[in-house]
Amino acid sequence: MTFKRVARICKDFRCAVTVLCLAGICLVAAGCDPAPPAAAGEAAAPPGGVLAERWAAFSGNRPAKVVYARAPRLFCLDLASGAEREVPGVEVAGAPGRRLRGGSPRPSWAPDGGRFAYRFAGRVYVCDEDGRRRAIIHPRMDCSDETRWSWHRRDGSDWLAGPSVEGQVILVKVSDPAVVRTAFAGGRVAKHCEITGSGRFVVYDDGVGIFVALFGATERGRRISRGQSCRPCAAADDRAAWLPSPHDRYCIFDAADGRFLGDLMAPPGEKIYRLNWSNLPDFAVHMDDTRTDARMHARRIATGESLFLGSGWDPDLWVSPSPRAR
Repeated sequence: MTFKRVARICKDFRCAVTVLCLAGICLVAAGCDPAPPAAAGEAAAPPGGVLAERWAAFSGNRPAKVVYARAPRLFCLDLASGAEREVPGVEVAGAPGRRLRGGSPRPSWAPDGGRFAYRFAGRVYVCDEDGRRRAIIHPRMDCSDETRWSWHRRDGSDWLAGPSVEGQVILVKVSDPAVVRTAFAGGRVAKHCEITGSGRFVVYDDGVGIFVALFGATERGRRISRGQSCRPCAAADDRAAWLPSPHDRYCIFDAADGRFLGDLMAPPGEKIYRLNWSNLPDFAVHMDDTRTDARMHARRIATGESLFLGSGWDPDLWVSPSPRAR
């Protein structure tokens, strides 16, 4: 190879490098990030418009929203538009790892989607998307780490359902927290409990297994778990579920007779942690806390389909009963 040919190749290489550098500058100026793509399983959330289109197809064009945390802030994601908004003035705790995740807010939507409850620093609050909030306080309420107070509508009134300091399941009236009802008096409730949407059954963790009891019962009820189990949740109908180890599925049961109905498997390459059923029985949401970004997925229970929503902690999903007019 002649000296002239070598010089020409070097000149061409320098030109190519210059073009690539200029292209990178143009990408940055245009607002694009020329950084390498995220590792597999850690993709960024879909852009708002893309997410809205995917949610419309996933849900049958229903408006919906998710409340979740990226501590120390709380956020709402409007799935109909894909727009995320920080709830102003609200502080929350929680982070990956056993020591920190217990302090997370565990939010729960009201059945009409107008407000939600969440926990912070040993208190439960009722809040709206504009950050207007007030504390719900009663001496019987156990608001310690890991507990979740879920919204429950009964006899035309709004209540928060959760564990009492005596190991029972209680209802605290949202409009007047001095009014308390006992939903389950069997004792031994260890932080985790919910009431099915019909109001007929209570599902709870006694520290050893997951049990389902009739609302108002004084006996421990029917055990629906075997082996290591945790994180019970209740559907908007009469189903209950719990999380086995490893966290690759939720086991779903009929609360009325204890019959096993099937497993809700984690999406490929994911884990399931803290499944929360929505106000509609066929929709749920959960997160995967094995990564620092705590990936959130919406789920169709009937089909097992999943929809990646983005990064967030402790999501809760509200879905409109009526599809949006096209």
